[in-house]
Amino acid sequence: MKLKIDEGYSLFGIEALRQRVPALTAQIAGVRAAEDIEAIHQMRVATRRLRSALTLFEECLPRKRYADWETGIKDITRALGAARDTDVQIEVLQHFLEGVAESKLQVGINRLLLRLKQDREQLQIKVIKALDELQAGGIIEEMNQTLYERLVQARLDQIDSPSPDLYRRAAAAINLRLEEFLAYDVYVHQPDRVTELHAMRIAAKRLRYTMEVFASLYEDNLKESLKAVKDAQEILGDIHDCDVWVQYLPQFLEEERARTLAYFGHARSAQRFTPGIVLLQQNRQQVRNQRYEDFVKFWERSQDKNVWNSLRETMQMQVVEVIELGSPEADNGLEQPEIPSTPEADNGLEQPEIPSTPEPESTPGET
Repeated sequence: MKLKIDEGYSLFGIEALRQRVPALTAQIAGVRAAEDIEAIHQMRVATRRLRSALTLFEECLPRKRYADWETGIKDITRALGAARDTDVQIEVLQHFLEGVAESKLQVGINRLLLRLKQDREQLQIKVIKALDELQAGGIIEEMNQTLYERLVQARLDQIDSPSPDLYRRAAAAINLRLEEFLAYDVYVHQPDRVTELHAMRIAAKRLRYTMEVFASLYEDNLKESLKAVKDAQEILGDIHDCDVWVQYLPQFLEEERARTLAYFGHARSAQRFTPGIVLLQQNRQQVRNQRYEDFVKFWERSQDKNVWNSLRETMQMQVVEVIELGSPEADNGLEQPEIPSTPEADNGLEQPEIPSTPEPESTPGET
């Protein structure tokens, strides 16, 4: 049965969406210029936050417009992601190269850096095309206008936000993402579970963005747990980046060998790329090992500090507190979303589907 939409929840969603649109548009000029890699990073994050809010408040929006908005934002996110990943790869490689003194080791790294820069030039063309399509489609303008009209109408109707139902739905949304994240706990002490650790990072990202949407409802009560989620996402992201590097570098050597063979008729000169790339691969594996150790220590600390149970308790206590205030809306006849209870060690929850590790299109990178 579809839940009836509470007007206070809808108003909160409209305001959350309106707050997230300017962060996206503010970076368009910088992304087009491609002079500062921070612009594309900030715009990519802004699109992710906007998409997260769109998903949370889908039922509060016109169906047709939601579908168009979601598709448009998803397309620009994808284009920005590929370019941002390559920017990060280039930055990592330039930093690594600064510590390589031997010229014979620099050869392969410089060749890889050249290929990455060539890829980035091509990706910028796709970024510009995606921006052109986004702006030509009028999605941002339509989104701003629709949200503005709904906000004005809500204020004319004197709708109160936050409402008790808003707190229930916020708790349900955060708890759902939390349980999806914690379902990967069984893989934390299994360093070779590359796919699952990557999936855990994605779950952490979704939990983080959901918490950020509703954080204003809880004053500073989400501060510690939100920082823990950010830390988890960051460390798991570093682990994944290293995994993709380690997987990709042998492929890069093979690709360069094939290019050399096609051009010269033999592949002997391609052998000079090997020492530097092997050194880089060893470095990425060492960094991966260290970051994995960091993650295990972080996870054990978070368990000792009871971070995740505290987050569950915060959600539940806030709902109870709102209901106990005796608001006339507390029992408003709305069918209430279920708030997941604290699971036991073997809780019987169905494990979320674990996505396969994305194959890099041409290079490793941040996701």
